[in-house]
Amino acid sequence: MSSEPATKRMKLELSSPKEPLTRQDIIAFQKEALFRRLNEQRANVESLKTQYDLSKKQCVDISRKLANLMALVVTLARFLTTFCEDEEERELCRQVAEGDETLIVQLSDPFMKLLTKLGVRGSHPDVSRKMEELALGLKNLQDANGALSYENKQLTEEVSSLKKFYQGVLHKYDREDSPTVARVFKRALDEAEGSTGDHDDSKANGTDQESVGNGTISVKPELETPTEKRSNELIERELQITELKSQLESLHVTVGELEKFKKSNEEELIKLRQQVSAQQLQEPPEVHDRDTLLEKINHLTKENAEISSVNADLLAKFQELTREQEIYTGKVAQEFQTAQDALKKHNATLEKDLVRIRTTRDELLGKVAILEAETTKSALLTDLQSAINILQDQWNRMDSRFNSEPQPQDALMKELQDMEVAFKELTNITHKKYSEHLNQESVISKLTVEKTKADQKYFAAMRSKDSILVENKNLTKSLAKSNELINQLKDSDKLLQQKIANLKQQLEISQTNEKRLIDSNKATNLKVMSINGQLCKLKKALDVAREENHHKIAEVTKVQTQLQDVEADLKSVKIKAANSEAKCQKLQASLLSDGGDNAPLVEELENFRSLVYCSLCSKNWKSMTIKTCGHVFCENCCKERLASRMRKCPTCNKPFSSNDLLSIHL
Repeated sequence: MSSEPATKRMKLELSSPKEPLTRQDIIAFQKEALFRRLNEQRANVESLKTQYDLSKKQCVDISRKLANLMALVVTLARFLTTFCEDEEERELCRQVAEGDETLIVQLSDPFMKLLTKLGVRGSHPDVSRKMEELALGLKNLQDANGALSYENKQLTEEVSSLKKFYQGVLHKYDREDSPTVARVFKRALDEAEGSTGDHDDSKANGTDQESVGNGTISVKPELETPTEKRSNELIERELQITELKSQLESLHVTVGELEKFKKSNEEELIKLRQQVSAQQLQEPPEVHDRDTLLEKINHLTKENAEISSVNADLLAKFQELTREQEIYTGKVAQEFQTAQDALKKHNATLEKDLVRIRTTRDELLGKVAILEAETTKSALLTDLQSAINILQDQWNRMDSRFNSEPQPQDALMKELQDMEVAFKELTNITHKKYSEHLNQESVISKLTVEKTKADQKYFAAMRSKDSILVENKNLTKSLAKSNELINQLKDSDKLLQQKIANLKQQLEISQTNEKRLIDSNKATNLKVMSINGQLCKLKKALDVAREENHHKIAEVTKVQTQLQDVEADLKSVKIKAANSEAKCQKLQASLLSDGGDNAPLVEELENFRSLVYCSLCSKNWKSMTIKTCGHVFCENCCKERLASRMRKCPTCNKPFSSNDLLSIHL
């Protein structure tokens, strides 16, 4: 990466790996670490220089192209100022004509809209088409610029990551190849023992190894030989050749820039001639303005008629909706009333039928109970009749037996009387028992009838309760349905009210739009009358703007030629500076490569650098001393240590403050 040859280092005299570390080992380790760090910084600086040169060339090309584009946009904005109708459009053109690059980029979208608007008015189709193409091209270029900037950002991030990776790999390789690192960290002890012979041989050839910038060099002065003279002459001739090559390159660069500038001027001249011919073919601007105003008036009248028709349609729809709402509410109320009356009538008929059915049921139950009681009495009578018949048979049998057996009459009569008395008593007892039984049967029958009536009434009450519950459920369902219907009607009423409110708002908006259109129509008529009077003024202003445009174009071309000359001179100066720097580097390399008489000079230069440059950063001159200890450093290092609260001298660790610093001049 670096064009500068690597500085040669002295052989590092390290102690044996079997022995403990010495102060000389630590110093060698620090020196080699500093040397590696310097090499890394040198490589970074060289890469940054190459990147800076490339980016500077690209920036110059882009700035030249951007300046040409901005000059074209500014001239176009000044030219379009006379064709603008509204004050906002004039202000936009004025801002574009007088603004800088950032403002022009911010106003690109409205300016392109204005270009398309004015391009539509033009009678010449080629000019309007070209203007639209230019506007679209500018928009596409802006989009492409954004995409390229994003891609450039990603690529720079990738390049930086790759750079960090390779720098880390190189740093790792340098540390692995370093004998001081292996010695300090006690690595590769067996390899060090095996390579002791090679290490001793390398001590004899100390000039083949690299040394630290601040290390000491053993010098053996020798006399100057003819070979050294020849090498010096060759170096001088090489320097002359490089200087001539740099001059030749600068001349080639200037010639190329002049040719590019000539080609760009020729292309711009051709474009300007084409634009002038296209503008000459265009009709006068007042005709375009008059036609555009007439088109605007016709368009506004058409919009007014359309809005009035829409307003009438909205009014008709509003009236129809109000009528439909009234009819719908009347129908719903009538249907609800009829349904309610029908439900009431049906409920009344059901209640009457229920009462009638209950009365008939009670009558039938009473008749059934009476019939059951009568059946029990008839059965009792049949039983008594059968008992009487049995007694009669017994009496007849006894009578026949007495008649067949003759007995004494007195005893028989007495026995008959006794039997008669017993029979009478028995009959009385039976009659009493029968009457009591009849009374009990009648009481039981009455009680059973009453019980059956009570049971029937209970069951009838339960059945009536069930029917009443069913009717109650049906009525609650019908009530819920009626409530739902009422809620639906309320919701529909709300929706209709909202629609009516929206229609009213639309009606108000349409009325306001109609008034606004009428006012705008009047204003446009007044503008037409005023614009017809301003056409002559605009024509004169257009002529003046054209003259100013020609003058500005001439001034811009002069400035561009001067800028090109300055850029060419700057490039030649840069090339000379680069060549001089390369020359210095070659001289330094030749000075360092000669190990004879130049060694004391190199040592003197290194000592001078250590005296003059700061020992912390080794790139700035010593310009600040510490009063407490007398050590000298650069101003930046002192301020950085104070800012980072490292308020001790790096050499002797004595504390100091900002008041202890004293600026010096070497």
